[in-house]
Amino acid sequence: MPEMLFCYCCRVHHPREQMRLFQTRHGPRWRCLRSIADARRPRDERDAFGRQQSTTNREQARLDAERVIPWRSLAQG
Repeated sequence: MPEMLFCYCCRVHHPREQMRLFQTRHGPRWRCLRSIADARRPRDERDAFGRQQSTTNREQARLDAERVIPWRSLAQG
């Protein structure tokens, strides 16, 4: 099994081969190649991705809440 390191940027574990040590204000931290490449993209593309991700997260939260609400009423009731 390959050694896995935590990417402080995307908050996911990746194989060491996909990681680079990245200097931050707080010292060196591991960052994945994908997050480094994505940070170099134009601002409008990054903003569009952020809006898309926010929409996806809101929808997932709504679906999760719909699954939990029926159980809450049964537990209280």
